[in-house]
Amino acid sequence: MSKKEKLLSEIKKLSKKIGSVKVYFNQHKTDSRGMGYYFDENDKLWKSYVCGEFYFITKKSENEIDVIERLYDSVCEEAEAHEKPLEKIKKIEPKLQSVPIVLNAQSCGSYAIGYFYDSKTKHWATYHNDERGSSLYSYYNCEEEAIVEVYKMVSVEYKLQQH
Repeated sequence: MSKKEKLLSEIKKLSKKIGSVKVYFNQHKTDSRGMGYYFDENDKLWKSYVCGEFYFITKKSENEIDVIERLYDSVCEEAEAHEKPLEKIKKIEPKLQSVPIVLNAQSCGSYAIGYFYDSKTKHWATYHNDERGSSLYSYYNCEEEAIVEVYKMVSVEYKLQQH
């Protein structure tokens, strides 16, 4: 089995652990939550990407294996985020400095990260309020996906506070 085949096989196994996040093989998609890789005919480069609220290229290379390896890393990170995210949030929460985590409730205060069920949109909403009271909202079909997103935001906030 080639290195490419091994990587793709591992990615397929891991993709079963990442909820509604889709993995695209040699396809360029920007319209849904997912990640993948493809060959860009214009640039003559292989590219791996992640898309959700934002779309970004995670790696560009002339070598297909390089971008598949980066896709593998992205899928591993997503799988890790889906493993007991609520427990991980509760471990990080006491270590966060001045950023309250609000679970299953909406907060209008500055500096808050949380999620709640939005009865108007009939979706689970996550939010990150900044110091000026501005909020960034994302919407999900199930509570589990919202909790995973909160875990990702809390993890980033914690890492930022460590530097």
